[in-house]
Amino acid sequence: MSSFPVLKPDLQVSLYSRLQALRDRYLLESLKKTVDAEDFDLKTVDSELAKYADGKNLKRIAGFGLRGEVFFPVPYVLGRNPFLLGYYRLLLGFSRKAFYEQGPFKRFDTLEDRGKIKDTLESQLPALCVSLSKSASMVAEWINPISIGIVNELQMLTLGAQFRGSGNVRLGQEAIDQFFNLLTVMLEPYKPAIKGRKITLKNDSTLPVEVRFGSDPDVSITQQMKSQQRKLVAIEIKGGADVSNVWNRLGEAEKSHQTARRQGFNELWTVLRVDVTDARNLKKAREKSPSTTHFFFLDRILDGTTEEGKTFRQLLGSIIGATMAG
Repeated sequence: MSSFPVLKPDLQVSLYSRLQALRDRYLLESLKKTVDAEDFDLKTVDSELAKYADGKNLKRIAGFGLRGEVFFPVPYVLGRNPFLLGYYRLLLGFSRKAFYEQGPFKRFDTLEDRGKIKDTLESQLPALCVSLSKSASMVAEWINPISIGIVNELQMLTLGAQFRGSGNVRLGQEAIDQFFNLLTVMLEPYKPAIKGRKITLKNDSTLPVEVRFGSDPDVSITQQMKSQQRKLVAIEIKGGADVSNVWNRLGEAEKSHQTARRQGFNELWTVLRVDVTDARNLKKAREKSPSTTHFFFLDRILDGTTEEGKTFRQLLGSIIGATMAG
């Protein structure tokens, strides 16, 4: 009988753990606990629902046996439990990035993140509820039937995409952290100064070299001459390990490289966690990121005994004027 490798469902286990941690804060359990509190005033909620929610859809939801606050946020409910802004955001299908970073709602992120409402935001809650209630009406009009189960499923769909997106960010950050540690080891003979995400040293010609970790590019290496700053290398690091998405990541790297080139960088490197260095894939990689002057496979350059690891150290050393360790 033939055998197959056993795949580890690490992502699913991680998603489940994170989901359990969020149930009591953002999902239906949180709304239920808030409403079930002894001092919770349903009359206040009903009067606010009449004010902020669309009457037709409020009646439609009631026809399915659900109270209006299941779909429509009101100031009283958010005031009792500010975390529930996350409940309504998930129900409406907005990712954190789409909701808090690409519009006027950034000011409200403390509700979802810390469960607190700044004093300056109290007066803005009605306007927030008007806006979200109009979005909720659009959702309610198209759902049939409406049920608690459907509400939960809609929130799960948003959470799944959010978790996967944040997982990709985590993988990217891990790759950058590994690259940062690699450079600190390689440059250790020069006793570099490390402050935050910046490494500075003097090379063999006693010229100052700065390695800065940031964004666009992920890593920039410059040399300070007497009269000018010389742009040495711009490096994009893509830490995702899924092969299917590598070409999209290369497209993102290309955009960053084009920006770096306009800034004066000519050496543009792309470090990947997917190996594209074989002849067939390297050709496609160059099509996706023609600005890249060198492609590197992260797992191999982390090991200074591999041919690619040696090449990486020699190239970088020759550019910055230093002999790389490791």
